Amino acid sequence: MSFNVPKGQRKEPLMSRLANKFNFGEWISDTLNISEELPTSMLKKVGFAFLLVLTYIFFQHNFETLIRGLDKAEREIKEKRAEYISHKSSYMFKSKHSQVSTALEKRGLLRNIEPPVKIVVAQ
Repeated sequence: MSFNVPKGQRKEPLMSRLANKFNFGEWISDTLNISEELPTSMLKKVGFAFLLVLTYIFFQHNFETLIRGLDKAEREIKEKRAEYISHKSSYMFKSKHSQVSTALEKRGLLRNIEPPVKIVVAQ
């Protein structure tokens, strides 16, 4: 919502007005006993905590990426297995003697009614 403000004057933002009124910076430094100079022992601890946080984020990211990859591979394996089973059952059905003979009859090859003749060679 806009307010009617003369051209030369700008209204101060709410947060800066609150900061000037309550002076949060002084309150925090008084509460936590923080002085103007930064102690080096505290800097070392903050640096170490920052390093631990970065390490945690790095390993968490890598772990989540690994889990997503494993889930994707598992889904692909299930799909391949289902495809293999369906092709195998189709092949087993089509390789039956009755199915082969009906497929050959459609091409014009008829089943041989006569039994095979055994050829005996005399020495």
